[in-house]
Amino acid sequence: MLVQPFTGNLKALMDANGEGTIYRHCYSTPDIEAAYDELIDAGVQPENENGKPLSRDNLQSPSGTRILWLPKRFGHFSIELLEEKELEAFIKDAFADVG
Repeated sequence: MLVQPFTGNLKALMDANGEGTIYRHCYSTPDIEAAYDELIDAGVQPENENGKPLSRDNLQSPSGTRILWLPKRFGHFSIELLEEKELEAFIKDAFADVG
């Protein structure tokens, strides 16, 4: 799904970096805790939405979604990992009135 922000900090980021900027990739996993453990075992420290180290017992975002981010390595580009059922619910709600 592609999203184009109309206001706020993401719009400012897109305006500053120009058309074609990819800000985030989002992937899903059936088990966010298992994914967290695999990342830690591989030497990768998952982060929260503010780039701070994330503990296994704090995988819930302020919105209630179980999510983690990989450390940013390429400027503003981020990779987020959501629990599969959370992403499916978001997509269902987002497109409820389409069709």
